[in-house]
Amino acid sequence: MRVEKTMTETLTRLPHIDYFKQTAGKIMKQEMKAPVILSLDISNFKYFNQMYGYDAGDKLIERCVCRYCHMNSDCVLAGRVYVDHIIMLIEMGHRDVNDLEIEYDTLNRQFGDEVNQEFPLARVRMYMGAYVVEDLDDDINNMIDKAQYARRSIKTDYSKTIAMFTTDMAMRASQQASVLPMFFSALESGRIKVYIQPKFSIDEQKLIGGEALSRIVDADGNIVSPSVYIDMLENTGLISRLDNYVIMKVIELQKEWMNNGYELTTISMNLSKMDFWKTGFIRRIDDAIRMSGVPAKYFEFELTETIFCENLTEITRQIDFLRERGYKISMDDFGSGYNSLYMLGKIPVDIIKFDRGFVLNSLSVDSGRKIMKNLMNTFKDIQFEVICEGIESREEERIVHECGCNAVQGYLHDKPLPYEVFEDKYMKTRSCEPHSARSCCNC
Repeated sequence: MRVEKTMTETLTRLPHIDYFKQTAGKIMKQEMKAPVILSLDISNFKYFNQMYGYDAGDKLIERCVCRYCHMNSDCVLAGRVYVDHIIMLIEMGHRDVNDLEIEYDTLNRQFGDEVNQEFPLARVRMYMGAYVVEDLDDDINNMIDKAQYARRSIKTDYSKTIAMFTTDMAMRASQQASVLPMFFSALESGRIKVYIQPKFSIDEQKLIGGEALSRIVDADGNIVSPSVYIDMLENTGLISRLDNYVIMKVIELQKEWMNNGYELTTISMNLSKMDFWKTGFIRRIDDAIRMSGVPAKYFEFELTETIFCENLTEITRQIDFLRERGYKISMDDFGSGYNSLYMLGKIPVDIIKFDRGFVLNSLSVDSGRKIMKNLMNTFKDIQFEVICEGIESREEERIVHECGCNAVQGYLHDKPLPYEVFEDKYMKTRSCEPHSARSCCNC
């Protein structure tokens, strides 16, 4: 790897990122064969430092840079953006993109396995984005941005360690560039709307709960799908602002319904990984619910398995706190990832929500139905409740019921509804009269 020693850092012997930007463009034009920009990051590095100390963290960075940069014959130039984020200029040569992807996926997995065998408490993960340079005259910052965008696209997808930048990503990047201004505008002007999708009992064919969801109304009055803004808010850490907004609205609604004498039903709300890192976030939610006077049993918190891939001990501690306070915890999207069964042995949850994709794949063949039935029996034996998401037909409902599931959520019964519509359609028909408003919570 070529670099002037006077421009290097002491720890990594890598050039400062400014030197990389000034030099990379020139090097690419000097007969490089298929230059590629790589953006490499170490997931869970902060927790690694907490568990093993900063000296061990420094040694991990040195080890990483040695393997990926100094000992890597592909690497022409590299620079460190910040502590655990490395940018590299490599030469693909005559290899095709698929070969390059396989090689670096193998490297990422091997290096990650080595580190995790030696330091098992932190569970680091190496992941990267790659941009095959198309225009040598393009601004180096644009090239780096494309590699970084590809990397961020798999930040929460633990099945992948490398992503290649595509034109589709460029289109999504352009679309998402408007997300943050839209989100702040909607937050300030009250254009974030809470929707609730009902949950139903198959046996009784009646409401047994609901899930609170968000929708943003843009400046033109159009409903914006969560698929447009959720990933961006998660990547920027702003997802906690959205979660807090939805949760506080649900608390307000439950209190209003209680005071109006309606028979309450449990409403579930999503918690993201960032919520557990925000100091005091979980306790402030608990305080707000306690002040409302609505019993904790009418609130449920939904988590995805990716939450537990970092700092399991701390997150489990906070979940234990919620359960001790009387709230139910559900694992959302069970079956959509690779670690669901492994994670269930380690985390304290009360409810398992089967992902629609897993349900459909299981229902399509006899062996799949047997697996689902055995899973549900196992969960019931260890006192988990189960619910199947995305049920859209009576036939799907019948089969999951035969497998042992009595709770469903999906378009068969109802779509997500604005909370006002949910109230008119379901809550007003559940009045507990002649009980008092306060006593209805015990119906």
